[in-house]
Amino acid sequence: MTTEDVVMVIDKPHLVVKLHKRMLEVDFKKGMKKELEDVLESKPILRQSLGFLFQTAIPLDIPIRSIESVEVNETGQVRIVIPRRKDIIIPLKPKESRTFVMKLRKLMDIEKRAMVIKKPHYTVTLHKDLLEVDLKGGVKKKLEDFLESKPILRENLGFLFQTLIPLDLPLRDIESAEVDKKGQVKIAIPSRKDITIPLKPAESKRLVEKLNELIPIEKDRALRELQESEMARKTLEPGLARAKEEAYREIRAPR
Repeated sequence: MTTEDVVMVIDKPHLVVKLHKRMLEVDFKKGMKKELEDVLESKPILRQSLGFLFQTAIPLDIPIRSIESVEVNETGQVRIVIPRRKDIIIPLKPKESRTFVMKLRKLMDIEKRAMVIKKPHYTVTLHKDLLEVDLKGGVKKKLEDFLESKPILRENLGFLFQTLIPLDLPLRDIESAEVDKKGQVKIAIPSRKDITIPLKPAESKRLVEKLNELIPIEKDRALRELQESEMARKTLEPGLARAKEEAYREIRAPR
């Protein structure tokens, strides 16, 4: 990480928190690190079991794209959620935590955007896991005013308009994305009408290329999550079945 990309630095007595544009870094200061190293060195059992873990975990470098969520917890400290690992708590003062969380969320939002295409009446935003199409405020207001002035249309199209705008498409649900004969983006989703996004041919090509790069990644991730969930269910089921049997026997046992 270069010094130019540092967004925020919090210097605490025993640790330093550095927020870069694409990475969060937490490291102990030399004195604290030395004390921990001395403790591990004086305890062979701890050194053998925790030494490697300590070396690989300190400093703690977290790519911002890997962070699922961040918040200020009930004690005023920073809580960071990363899929498939234990939550990380950074002990800061409440005011520091609020500032830190605000900046980190902005960076997460930027990092998770793979592409943004701004058109006169709408914006197309491609995230790592979601394609979002939203009308700009002025156009949306005109449509809302038009529907409001036409009771029949409002009754029939009002709910549809509210549920379709903005249009959020999880990448895992997209079957295919291609540039059609008119140079526009055509997206196929199972069990619904194809979606066409009117862009310039060059914009369509860039968006489709990026979509076809991200869609397989997101589908693989969704499949892994499903497999892990299924494995966890199968692991828990025998124990739950035994617990039910024991509870049943306890209930049926003579008093």
